[in-house]
Amino acid sequence: MPGPKDIDGSAGVPTFYGKELRWKREQAGLTQQALVKDSFYGFSHLSEIERGERRMPLDLAEHVGQALGTDGFFSRRCEDVRRARRKGHAWYFEKVLETEHAAEAIEEWCPTLIPGLLKLRTTSEP
Repeated sequence: MPGPKDIDGSAGVPTFYGKELRWKREQAGLTQQALVKDSFYGFSHLSEIERGERRMPLDLAEHVGQALGTDGFFSRRCEDVRRARRKGHAWYFEKVLETEHAAEAIEEWCPTLIPGLLKLRTTSEP
């Protein structure tokens, strides 16, 4: 199995946050599985947070802060990461932004597109 990938903390707020989380976890001598034990999240979720690909929910941030003894650092920074992930998008669109990078295909469906074109076509004929 390959070793952990290096995280570029300068790439943005989410990756900085994730790199800090990984550093604190490794400093405490915990694996990802051990850190998420007794939470509602799996280690793959934590791994995506550490890589800056997913935001940390507040309840997980509180759990991690308690397990690592960070005096609430991750809880206090949750909103900073959330705002950085949006980058000008509406708050209700942030979950789409998180999952978009993992999509195999992005498709759009518009039921009025074809009927509107057909309607124009039929009205232009005598």
